[in-house]
Amino acid sequence: MYELRKIWNWRVLALIVALTVLVWFSLLSEWVRSYESLNAHGGFGSYQREMFDRYGATLEPDELVDFDIPGRKAAIVAELDNRIAEEPLFADYGIRNYAEFINFSETKTMEEAEGLMDVFLQMNNLLTLNDSNEDGEQTLDEYYASPQIRLQTLKAVESTFVDYEDFLNSYIEHDERPVLVRSVNQIVDVRNHSLIRDNLGVDVSAYATVVCIFSITATLLLVAPPLANDRMRKMNLIQYASSIGRRILFVQWSAMMLSACILSLALMTLSLLPLMWAGVGDYWNVSMLSWRMMHITLYDITFGQFAFWLAGMIIALNAGTACFTFLLARFSANLMNLLIKIVPAGLALSGLAAITVNMAFSSNNILFSNILRGRVEKPEPLLCALIAGAGVVTALIIARREKKTDTA
Repeated sequence: MYELRKIWNWRVLALIVALTVLVWFSLLSEWVRSYESLNAHGGFGSYQREMFDRYGATLEPDELVDFDIPGRKAAIVAELDNRIAEEPLFADYGIRNYAEFINFSETKTMEEAEGLMDVFLQMNNLLTLNDSNEDGEQTLDEYYASPQIRLQTLKAVESTFVDYEDFLNSYIEHDERPVLVRSVNQIVDVRNHSLIRDNLGVDVSAYATVVCIFSITATLLLVAPPLANDRMRKMNLIQYASSIGRRILFVQWSAMMLSACILSLALMTLSLLPLMWAGVGDYWNVSMLSWRMMHITLYDITFGQFAFWLAGMIIALNAGTACFTFLLARFSANLMNLLIKIVPAGLALSGLAAITVNMAFSSNNILFSNILRGRVEKPEPLLCALIAGAGVVTALIIARREKKTDTA
């Protein structure tokens, strides 16, 4: 308890609280606002919310028929045809309907396209803008409610749930990452039917990466000073005067580990609450296994399980941070000497967080795809566990050796 009181210094805690507020307002709060906005815009737009509310966690074949993508597309094209027929600009170039507009925009040579760039822009605005202000500005709601954007969104829905097999078969036939190929086969078997939000895994893992890096930084600030101050004040020489005192290093390491875990849990809880308020909990029991626009989530786990995996990786990296800080402090004569060492250590651990937590369990994760070439299943938590394990084992060895050392 005495060692814990030394670690949980109110000045350091005040600094961590101030940094927490700064990180929230500079990074995380904007993400939460973007998430709420994308419930109605972007990705699959309002169609995502409509399908999820109507059909639940998965889109079955009969539900796909009921959603009637061809009929919806035809209705929007008819709306676009009417808008084109009413606008003189299209008639000036012999365009009578949306099909002719697409043909007009795609069959020009480079020189012709450059000369008609302003015309293309005006035509596109006429098909994209709804009720706009005199200066041509529009709200996000107006933009995503416009017929051309709704048509593009429906095409994205169609490519994801109807025309996905050609894309996935190309992975099966040509990709050299065995774990990815196995996952793609699973997605084909279930007809890519998960109604998980298309950006959820990517965005939540990026959000968790920021939380993880900040948690590593906060852990360094919290646990580094006490042990370094003890050695600067030569307290270790007094501790070595008895066999009980020689066990103090183990006690200090235990206090640092416990503090790191408590701090990471507290920061994760604080960061999770706004996400739950924004609605991510709606997808808690939805399978993550899916293909979305060149992004593949590799494992048949629910979003709730995915969140727990991310939390476990953050705790493991923070435990490793505490262990390595303990080791560096043991061999630092004072706090300044320790600071010189923990800055590169903190950068290295933050880099590891970026390649493990970010895009975790995804085909685009750097560790999985670029480093291990898709040959190892779930390498991200494995690496985090190895880092924590290496730190714990090394710290225990140092603490055990301390009982027999004859020098400071």
